[in-house]
Parts: sequence; structure tokens; C-alpha cells
Amino acid sequence: MFWGVLIGISAAGVFGASIMLDGVNLMAMYTEMGIGVGIGVGTAAVIFTIGAGVVSAVDYTRKRKAY
Repeated sequence: MFWGVLIGISAAGVFGASIMLDGVNLMAMYTEMGIGVGIGVGTAAVIFTIGAGVVSAVDYTRKRKAY
């Protein structure tokens, strides 16, 4: 929910700033937002995968030493 609120505020801010400027080009604005979201989701997925791999490796070595 927190991230949804932040994304909504960010989108409203971008839309508001574009209205205050000369023209409103919604297609370009949403394209940039989409690229930003894609980069963010991709980065988060890579970080999560690396973190899960490290935790799994540590857990595996800990269990191997127990035997």
C-alpha cells in the first residue's frame, strides 16, 4: 500500500509539473514513467535473486556442517 501511495503521488507530481509547463505530452510522460518502472522492477528482481542466493548458500553450508 505504501508503494502504491508513493507511485500515485509521483505520478500526480509528474502530471502537475507537465501541466504547469508549456504543453502536456501524456504519451512521452507515461513512456518515461513506464521505462522507470521497468528499470526499478528489474533492479529489484536482480537484488532479490542475489540476496536469496546468498541466504540459500549460507543456509546450505550451515546445514552441511551440522552433519
